[in-house]
Amino acid sequence: MSIDERIQCLTQSQSPYVLEALNSPVKWWGWCSRAFEKAISEDKPLLIDIGAGWCHWCHVMDETTYKDPEVVQLINNYFIPIKVDRDERPDIDRRYQEAALLITGQGGWPLTVFATPKGEVIYVGTYFPPRDDMGLPGMVRVLRAVLDAYRNRRDQISELIKEVGNAIANSYASTTIVEDLDVSVVDDVVVNVVDTYDHEHGGFGTAPKFPQVTYHALLLYRGFYTGNAVINIVRETLIKMGRGGIYDQLGGGFHRYSVDSGWLIPHFEKLLIDNAELLMNYSETYAVTMDNELRDVGMGIINYVNNTLANPNGGYYASQDADVDFRDEGGYYKWSVDELRSLLSNDEFNVIYWYFGIFRFRDGKKAILHRALSIDEVANKLGINIDTAKSLLNSAINKMIDARDRRKSPRVDTTIYAGWSSAMAIAYAMAGDYMGIEDLINHSLRTVDFIMNNMYRSDGLRRAYRCNVLSLPGLLEDYSYTLLATLMAYSHTGNRKYLEFAIKLGNDIVNKFRAADGGFYDTDMPDEPMTLKVKPIADTPNWSPNSLALIALMNLYRVTGIDKFGKEVGNGVKALYPLAMRYGPAAASYFIALDWYLRDPPKVVIVGDADDNFMRLLKTALSIFRPGKLVVPIINDYVNDLIVDSSMRAMINEYRRRKVALAYVCAYSACTTPISNEETLRSVLTSFMRDKYS
Repeated sequence: MSIDERIQCLTQSQSPYVLEALNSPVKWWGWCSRAFEKAISEDKPLLIDIGAGWCHWCHVMDETTYKDPEVVQLINNYFIPIKVDRDERPDIDRRYQEAALLITGQGGWPLTVFATPKGEVIYVGTYFPPRDDMGLPGMVRVLRAVLDAYRNRRDQISELIKEVGNAIANSYASTTIVEDLDVSVVDDVVVNVVDTYDHEHGGFGTAPKFPQVTYHALLLYRGFYTGNAVINIVRETLIKMGRGGIYDQLGGGFHRYSVDSGWLIPHFEKLLIDNAELLMNYSETYAVTMDNELRDVGMGIINYVNNTLANPNGGYYASQDADVDFRDEGGYYKWSVDELRSLLSNDEFNVIYWYFGIFRFRDGKKAILHRALSIDEVANKLGINIDTAKSLLNSAINKMIDARDRRKSPRVDTTIYAGWSSAMAIAYAMAGDYMGIEDLINHSLRTVDFIMNNMYRSDGLRRAYRCNVLSLPGLLEDYSYTLLATLMAYSHTGNRKYLEFAIKLGNDIVNKFRAADGGFYDTDMPDEPMTLKVKPIADTPNWSPNSLALIALMNLYRVTGIDKFGKEVGNGVKALYPLAMRYGPAAASYFIALDWYLRDPPKVVIVGDADDNFMRLLKTALSIFRPGKLVVPIINDYVNDLIVDSSMRAMINEYRRRKVALAYVCAYSACTTPISNEETLRSVLTSFMRDKYS
């Protein structure tokens, strides 16, 4: 095979992380069948590097390990090296992360996989320095050991491959379809999550600490009906995260996770999907608590996304790198005392020294900004008037923002992923509804339109769009999040095009991803070198693809009444139930889907002409929070042929008789009498059948 074939394979990817490999002394391939064929024909093991453009240690490894002459020579002579972007191919990453957890007990990025020519794992690790260092084995030693094992101990490798393969397959296998589902297990999972709550710092578990977006959602949804104690856990967690170094105090938006338990020191990458799912958390928790600190942090996420990740034509960019220079991790976000003293007046410095916790970073260490004290506490400590302290803080922040804007900023990956952008469209719609920012709804609709017009082709949804080029078929998470965003767009407009597109996406999910025994596979790419089929249900901590698919199809069924979608939801919930019970809180998003499947969240149907009264009823329905609430606007006869639900057909007929906009609240197979006044709708939607959910 020629060098042109290798480069052609590599450049099939649209990922900047993968394309950077063109400049590496290692002769990287992309993930393609020809790379595997070459490994088979030359009987060479694979070296699969799975990373991302935002990943600090991926850059360190590329700039040190993969530029070391001895490492380069060993790889080029004796291995077939393959680069994979985990954002572009989460399906590949998911399978190898499972292997990493089984073999070494930990995963992460970079994920360094040594495999047979068929992709079967021989050995796996994360970061390897060129030579033994930091208590880690050097890459030279690892390469030689793997090569020796591959050449001389094939029998041992075969046994390992069999064990790992069986373990991974079993981890996704459902034992049996359960017909008798028990809704009380949802509250059992809530109790288990609460048991891991960190009362001092907020969040769950110990360091390293990720924002557990599905924990937040599950606790908020059940707490809405069962009591404020659970809601306060979510509120306190979100507030303490927003005060921490994991949140960018100047530019807004969240870094991916914190290496400590107190949210102080993050890994500095920012991912669109993390910020989308966190914005959902902040918007919904604000709607329940009306805590303005939550609203402020949510607005910070929005400002960051608008300023840095928003594509002017619709959709959102995937991520922002952790670093400008791999030798200075997170340097863009840090501040030295000398720099701050030279930038600020003495009074301004004194305020931010306490407010942003500069005092915690000594011995010449650069400070990571976090809310260490409230402005009232700072004023009291300095013995100054609170208004003076606020004025000094604002002027200091403005100077710091201007100074940081003059720094070279971390690179943005301008790839638009359908699922991630759809998640942000949902988050913007939620923020618009619950925070009262109507312009965000327009942003949300523009994103759905962009995906519908630019990323859906005759063969289905595509996952990635970059530089006007589409790549890769959509994965289950792309279809599911896009379906949810499209239904959200329909809820806000009643526009037929969104409901038609939603039905098309729902049919695609069933036709492309449905497993015969219930649930959904994560990909429909059958010609991949790695053929293991999995039905992912564990949160990562982002929402799992199967949970998203179940909720998306459930909502589509609740809007249309099309039996096929309801049947697939029932089959999936029952088939995945035993697997979810094994995972427990790690499958929190499944238990949200289970809860909604069994408890039937409220649905608001609004029927009428798109007159002022109709729009007031619609706006009222959208602005009120209840877990799982679904709003179905039916304008005139625009979508009547798409809706087969008999109760909604009766509502349409009642509108035709009365010729006035009418709203109905439905739950637990019961609906209210027609409502024509928004204040009555507000009261009824808040209280209807509420006791049934607790």
